[in-house]
Amino acid sequence: MKASNNFNQLLSRVKNLFGHKALHEQKQTEPTTQQRSVSDQRLKAALAEVEKYLADNFRTAASALTYEEYTNGISLTSDDPTFPTAVVILTHTNGMLNLPNNVILLGYVKTDKEDDYLIEHLGNFIIFLKRLGIKHRIQHLAIAFSKEYYNTPNAVKTADITCVRLY
Repeated sequence: MKASNNFNQLLSRVKNLFGHKALHEQKQTEPTTQQRSVSDQRLKAALAEVEKYLADNFRTAASALTYEEYTNGISLTSDDPTFPTAVVILTHTNGMLNLPNNVILLGYVKTDKEDDYLIEHLGNFIIFLKRLGIKHRIQHLAIAFSKEYYNTPNAVKTADITCVRLY
């Protein structure tokens, strides 16, 4: 699916916009090790629920998950072909794109199945993220959308961010 690459590039740009890696965390580690090193217990618990949701609904293995901690939050990326996704939790946005602090950002979601499958499961995933935010005192849910439409989906250059207050 050509749109898959579109979303990968979008996530990369979102990561570049919203945070910088902490200097002491430049190297990649195993996902379970990375998760244990998350210092914020609230974020650790929220990401554990996202990991469980992906495992329960799509049989995503822990080896398909990658965690990256930033100075202003953390991201969880799933490379499972059934439902690859990227979820970023930002505790401090440093004023980027006027997003508030304390936000869950859904950077991308895709699938190796048909569009109807993606639409059905994306809706359920957004509802899950909304409930997760409320449960873990994360006040906002943001979703990144591509601003351009191209015949070649690899040409994402900018994104719009839609942000809703959860409580």
